[in-house]
Amino acid sequence: MERRRYILAICSVTVALLFPVIVQACAVCLTGASENDPVANAFNWSVLFLLTTPYAIVGSIGGWLFYRFKSAARRRSEEKNSPVLN
Repeated sequence: MERRRYILAICSVTVALLFPVIVQACAVCLTGASENDPVANAFNWSVLFLLTTPYAIVGSIGGWLFYRFKSAARRRSEEKNSPVLN
C-alpha cells in the first residue's frame, strides 16, 4: 500500500511537470513579467495591501495602548503633585 502511494505521488509530479498549463495556476504565473499589464499591477497592489493590513492593525492597537499608558502615567503624576484639598 505504501509503495502504491509513492508511485502515485511520483506520477502526479511527473504529469504536473510535463503539462505546464496545469502548474500555472497562480496569478503570478499567468500574468507574466510585463510591466504594463493591468492584471499584474492589480495583483501587485493587492499583495501590498494584504501584507500591510496586519501591520497597520497591530500598529494601531500598539499606538492606542501606548497612548493609554502615557495618559494614565500623566494622570498619576498630576495626582501625586497636586495639593490635597481638605
